[in-house]
Amino acid sequence: MLTVQNVLKRSLFLETEVVAGANGLQRQVKWTHVLEIPFFDDTIFQGGELILSTGFGFEWRDSSNTSFLLNLIERNASCLCIELGHYFEEIPKEMIEVANEYNFPIIIFKKFVNFVEITQDIHSFIINAHHEKLVELDSISREFHSLSLTTHGVSNILKLLQQKTEASIVYLPIEGTPFSIPRLKNDVLEQLLQTIYKEKDQWHDRITNDPPFEWKVRDHTILLQPVGAMDQIWAYLVMVLDRKSDEFDFLILDRASLAISQDLLRKHYLDEKRLRLESTWLNDLIYRRINNEEQAWGFISLSSKRNSNCYQIVIIDIEDVFQPSSLSLSDEENESAIYHYSLKIRSEFEKYSFTPYITSKRNQIIVLAFDLGTTNSSKERILKVIDTLLYVRVGESNQIRIGVGRQYQLLLDAHNSLREAQLVLNYRAFSTSVFYEDLGIFRLIQLIQHDQDTASFIKDYLSPIIYYDKENGTELLLTLAKYFEFDRSKKLTAQDLYIVRQTLYHRLEKIKMILNFDFEAPENRLNVEIALKSYQFTQQGGVPSK
Repeated sequence: MLTVQNVLKRSLFLETEVVAGANGLQRQVKWTHVLEIPFFDDTIFQGGELILSTGFGFEWRDSSNTSFLLNLIERNASCLCIELGHYFEEIPKEMIEVANEYNFPIIIFKKFVNFVEITQDIHSFIINAHHEKLVELDSISREFHSLSLTTHGVSNILKLLQQKTEASIVYLPIEGTPFSIPRLKNDVLEQLLQTIYKEKDQWHDRITNDPPFEWKVRDHTILLQPVGAMDQIWAYLVMVLDRKSDEFDFLILDRASLAISQDLLRKHYLDEKRLRLESTWLNDLIYRRINNEEQAWGFISLSSKRNSNCYQIVIIDIEDVFQPSSLSLSDEENESAIYHYSLKIRSEFEKYSFTPYITSKRNQIIVLAFDLGTTNSSKERILKVIDTLLYVRVGESNQIRIGVGRQYQLLLDAHNSLREAQLVLNYRAFSTSVFYEDLGIFRLIQLIQHDQDTASFIKDYLSPIIYYDKENGTELLLTLAKYFEFDRSKKLTAQDLYIVRQTLYHRLEKIKMILNFDFEAPENRLNVEIALKSYQFTQQGGVPSK
């Protein structure tokens, strides 16, 4: 970091004098700027500028002197360098007092100096120093990457980060015990953790792509960076500096967190591959290749056996992942997309107190979720899981559908929960719920939809309307379906069909005439509604929609 003190040691500044603000010589110099106008705004300032001026164009009065100086201080300039001579003979007392009050250096040149040479010299130094920092950062990044491939990758990366920054490093895993490098005494670490968690409202919802969060605590600067991937946070990396932070601190912290993320991600992938055995077991269970309850429980973890009373099957259908539009992806890339999403699925289920066992088949991921039980209902927690999963993109697909079977206790009933979850997916066009138990009357209709008696039932109650619509191009069947959908509200039905209420009245009378019975009479209403629902299932497109 180039400071005003460093600048004064350069050859072009050897004959200068600091006449005010000597306590501010550690201010950082980021650039130089020649300023010969008394009034200016933020458009020419980024902060950290060394200001060069001859006083040309100024009308130096007491008030203008101090307002000009305060303007520089407010915009975080580094210092003011003035060439004494024709335009400026001496520094006014008022300016010296203000500069001393704000520790803002005022430096004078008693002889003529070439501002172009000064600008070139300082800019060359800043650019070369910046280049050297980037080269050093690139070298450190390579070291981070190499260390991420070692056995104790995380610890080694943190040690190198501490060595290069000379800061205290604290690692806060989401699951696990925090630790520091260098190792701090327990009471010191505890006090530091309290300081960090005190600001949790400010950083707990940050994502891995966000810049580090920075705040000041007495004489220290704290930087905090999330560590993770795939929209998941696995840890937080904290750097505690006994000085002001600079751009290099932000960059090296980012590189370290990225290397740690890669190390953790690789370990997660290895864990997921080891869970292939789990996939084999689950396939054998749901497709009834295991016929013994005791044998089925042999694969379940002890924690699940102790804490879980029931389970249910969840099917996550990922549309288009293996469709022709995605054939440009290799098999390995498709498999990677499934692994990627499986990690997210496992994380979300565990987050809401489920133990998930996962397998996949073509474009479906099948989860057997053991409920570990909390104060909230399992249905409420599964809905929270689903809310998250629906917004995660998988490969080239962004179309995800989810079906949830009923809960069971015997593992040999898993195929029943699987069948129910699949039925939810099959009939999502007719129900907005993801739960089998919420399908209502559709649960009965799906059992009889292919029965000959069902076809006769539909014919007896709806065939005159169906035939009339086909012959005349009308929408009476749609009108009837919407009428029942809105609980016979004429106002809502007319609004949904975009017709006036008088037209609806006419249609309803026409339907009664064609059916030759009053479909609103209690003895007919239930039969007509069931016939409509059954007709939806027996037709590829269901009831035509407007």
